[in-house]
Amino acid sequence: MTLSKAVPLPIALPLAKEYVDLLFPEEDITEHFKNLIAEGTSAQCTMVHDTLTTFNNRKYKNEMPISCYQVLAQDCTSELKFIVLMKKDQISEQKDLSVKVSDIDIDLYPMGNNMLVKVNGLEVPLSNLPYQHPTESILIKQRGEGLSLYAPSLGLQEVYLGKDIWKVNVADWMKGQTCGVCGKADGETRQEYSTPSGYQTKSSVSFAHSWVLPAESCRDSTQCHMKLESVKLEKQPIVDGQESKCYSVEPVLRCLPGCLPVRTMPVTIGFHCLPTHSSSVDLSNISEKSVDLRETAEAHMACQCNAECA
Repeated sequence: MTLSKAVPLPIALPLAKEYVDLLFPEEDITEHFKNLIAEGTSAQCTMVHDTLTTFNNRKYKNEMPISCYQVLAQDCTSELKFIVLMKKDQISEQKDLSVKVSDIDIDLYPMGNNMLVKVNGLEVPLSNLPYQHPTESILIKQRGEGLSLYAPSLGLQEVYLGKDIWKVNVADWMKGQTCGVCGKADGETRQEYSTPSGYQTKSSVSFAHSWVLPAESCRDSTQCHMKLESVKLEKQPIVDGQESKCYSVEPVLRCLPGCLPVRTMPVTIGFHCLPTHSSSVDLSNISEKSVDLRETAEAHMACQCNAECA
């Protein structure tokens, strides 16, 4: 018999996973179908090659510095249930993901044609996947040519790493409580480029760079050699009829002392200006100052350090 009319379901889709569990016991439906339904309510952030699409579906090119971790998404509540970081490898320039969920560190990274995983520093052989953590609700398994991590009870519906692509899905109840380059997942695109200080930048480049974790030392050649700092505009423009010195209200990536840039890129940011004869400016609260003009500064993307660096 062929039905000529669509028969409405007695439930509304999509549903949060906890409701799916109640409606469909494990023996009645596969785990795959449960996740499929739950994904319908989650917020997704993706990056294909260098194009990032935020939770709020805003697209921009994410230019990353070498060997520095960048915050993709994190729980920005006081609980800090998870944080997802990305780093561009110094040699291959491929992307590695580091997921900190609860008190567990999980690394997803490419090696040749395979995607590998470490849990708390110990490699989990691909032959041992799927991997279920013994104490936390964390599942890691192969998915297509990549790897997926699932921790929905901790806010991460899925973290996926494949070739030239990654994605982060946060649970429905985490919407509006995230931060990082993926955004807040709150549906508000006019304030999408919110930096860690809360400053709203107009530049997608400045926004992405603001979520880079700065280095503490330049001694380790495999690690990040950059910090974020306010920079002085090289020229002295005329502002309000006076020759002025200007400082960026948005931090710029710069190499640590004792290190020199080997790769740079321009970034257009806001500057606060003072008359040239005024006393030195306090840069500790420069991000709170008004923007007098927007100019292009040079951001450092890769650094080379000497043996005597600080």
